[in-house]
Amino acid sequence: MDLAFGNVRSCIVHQFERVVDLTEDEVNLLMTLENNEREFQVGEELTRKGKYNKYFYTLQSGLACAIKTLADGQRQVLDIFLPGQIIGLQEIGLKNSFTEFRALTRLKAHPFPKQSLTKIFEQSPKLAKIFFTIMAREQAMLIERIVNISRRNAPERLAHFLVEMKMRLGSCACDFHLPINQSLIGDTLGISSVHVSRTLKHLRDLGLIDNKQGHIVITDVDGLIKLSSFDSGYLETLAEWN
Repeated sequence: MDLAFGNVRSCIVHQFERVVDLTEDEVNLLMTLENNEREFQVGEELTRKGKYNKYFYTLQSGLACAIKTLADGQRQVLDIFLPGQIIGLQEIGLKNSFTEFRALTRLKAHPFPKQSLTKIFEQSPKLAKIFFTIMAREQAMLIERIVNISRRNAPERLAHFLVEMKMRLGSCACDFHLPINQSLIGDTLGISSVHVSRTLKHLRDLGLIDNKQGHIVITDVDGLIKLSSFDSGYLETLAEWN
């Protein structure tokens, strides 16, 4: 099933079941995190940098992002959240939010108290293990993003970003909707929106992609992978540890 950005009965259950089979009791435990649905509009804050926040959020539909804003107003997008992800896990040990979390599209999310994880961890060591597995995957994604920004040129960065988004969306086809503007892509990749536009044109001219109004068609996925030296290992999750 392709999650895209739409609704399913429980996105967090769907994501966990991609890692390991769940019992009915484990499904019910996870679904206790999704009892308080809220809607957020484009650009609305879920959490504010520097403020105490006692909630995590499970993302039911739409897109959100983590942003770090510098003193001069420049922004760095640290993560783009897709349905099924838990927003805020990487700040689990911090008193106040280190980044701000914003809605990129109209979205539905379920806030839940951080203490809810204690109950889940106590009742299901297996789910605790999967939470930490998923946190490790997100850490690996952040490491790869740092490498992408610091060691690849603009075409390589954008190619890598597009392949990653395709894989994270679970899309079998090389054809998907990416409803974020070029300014935000630039803030994710550390280049200007003008440079993003030029780089998209460059990739089109190479015959690797086509794009129109947020719709991406990858016409040569192997070419994008070769250009960006993409290695999907950092996206893989291992349910069983030794």
